[in-house]
Amino acid sequence: MSFVFFNRLLAKHEIQELRSHTQKNFLSNNIMNKNVKNILGHTSTYGKLNKRRKNDLNSYMKGYKRRYSKKSGLGKIDCYCENKVFDKIDDIDKLLEKIQKDKNLLKKKLLHKFGIHCILFSLIPLIWLIIPLVHHGYFENTFTCYADCDKGSHKTGNQHKDNYHQAPINGSTWTAIYIVNLVLYCVTAIIVLSIIIYIFIKYIKYQRLKACRSKMSIKEYCKFCKSIFI
Repeated sequence: MSFVFFNRLLAKHEIQELRSHTQKNFLSNNIMNKNVKNILGHTSTYGKLNKRRKNDLNSYMKGYKRRYSKKSGLGKIDCYCENKVFDKIDDIDKLLEKIQKDKNLLKKKLLHKFGIHCILFSLIPLIWLIIPLVHHGYFENTFTCYADCDKGSHKTGNQHKDNYHQAPINGSTWTAIYIVNLVLYCVTAIIVLSIIIYIFIKYIKYQRLKACRSKMSIKEYCKFCKSIFI
């Protein structure tokens, strides 16, 4: 009798252990499945977000012809220039992706493809500084006075002394050239500076589209610009 009772207790204990083990396995499997689902969910969300980012920028760039056809006047010029700037930035991005590991090669490529053109373009206003520098004596002049020179010390009677070399133009013509040159320098400098500022603005817009942040407050915009350049 006691033997039968002992067997029943043993069987009951084994059943309880089996149930406990089954429940643990079930809970463990549920937790694992939940974790896997969460990981897959996060991966899927990240993939969708990344895809959306690409789609936002790509769709904007692909819609260039449609936008261009709707614009008029300065808007058309802005749309055309923006597209050109975006294409160049996109080229730089692709180059960065290809040559991320080799920094020296990256610097050489960027300098060869974009740097030289930018440096030459920024030096354009300096061309108009040549005449002012000559005027103020920074370069050696081959003449000491102008064609209409009337200084008594430069003359012997009515004849101009040979040791005072005359310029082929008179003083008023030189003054006119100097003023025109100065105006051209100022205009060119303003144009170059405006183009540089324009490129910076479009670069920020490109990065905003890439990051899917087309709508931002002034504070958010300032923080975003800081994160790009600093």
